[in-house]
Amino acid sequence: MRRKTRQDMRAGIAASAEQIALAVVRRSADGQPRLVHCAVEPATMGYADGALRKLLRDFDLGTAPVSAVIDADDYQLAQIAAPDVPEAEMRDAARWRMREVIDFALDDSTIDVFDVPERRDRAATRNLFAVATRGDVPQFIAGSLQRLTRHLDVIDIPELCQRNLCTLLPQDAKGLAFVMLREDHAQLVLVRQGRLFVARRFDFEAGVGGQLNASALALELQRSLDYYETHFDQAAITDLLVAPADALTPGLADEISSLTGLRVHRLALQEHLDMDEGTRIPEGWLATMAIGAALRTVKAAP
Repeated sequence: MRRKTRQDMRAGIAASAEQIALAVVRRSADGQPRLVHCAVEPATMGYADGALRKLLRDFDLGTAPVSAVIDADDYQLAQIAAPDVPEAEMRDAARWRMREVIDFALDDSTIDVFDVPERRDRAATRNLFAVATRGDVPQFIAGSLQRLTRHLDVIDIPELCQRNLCTLLPQDAKGLAFVMLREDHAQLVLVRQGRLFVARRFDFEAGVGGQLNASALALELQRSLDYYETHFDQAAITDLLVAPADALTPGLADEISSLTGLRVHRLALQEHLDMDEGTRIPEGWLATMAIGAALRTVKAAP
């Protein structure tokens, strides 16, 4: 008989072209999260790399459920008008609508949908976030992990991991912009009270010395913030969170703040997340993404 999964602990796993990360979060009786483990190992084969076996051998997950994060290149996220069909048929109907906005074949894709927050004008058309994977990537991830753990229950997208991280900060109550800087692109989410309103991905435009072009980032931010305020009739967001912390130099923070009027903060997870003694968070975006996956809750799930 299969043992029931633990309800007080969740693991998150994220992989890049060079590394794989594992994070484990335990929740107290009142739901407060605590990071009990976080580690990164070199890995060039993603979820199929032997380094994952080492990570799971070094920390016994027991029956903790596992969230895996799909890579940014392996799916696309779009907003679509909700098809006028019963909920049970929504994914199939969304597949046809996604053909108009996705730049790859959907024949073997996995499709999932979750609601975009309602506008205050409740008569407005219902919109959905729709996710389409490239081919059978979710099956590959599941097959790789299920050889090592029987408790994989979620394959998540990075935007929702960033949403989970936002809920740790007090600014989430009034609205928060969060940019995750990757090697070749930036991922922006606008979140309020644990709900994802806007998600945008944009490539870097290198400035002098190969550094991130603050003007280009500020322009993308302003466009997204304007859409958030006008389309959803929301109060202006005043805080921008940037991760990983070492990617935000004081000069870059000052320049972005000057161009946008936002208060710019580094994501310092150790200031907002309780941690077991001896637990440390490795540098870089990958460990942060794994923690975001481990912070997933049933309540917050789309």
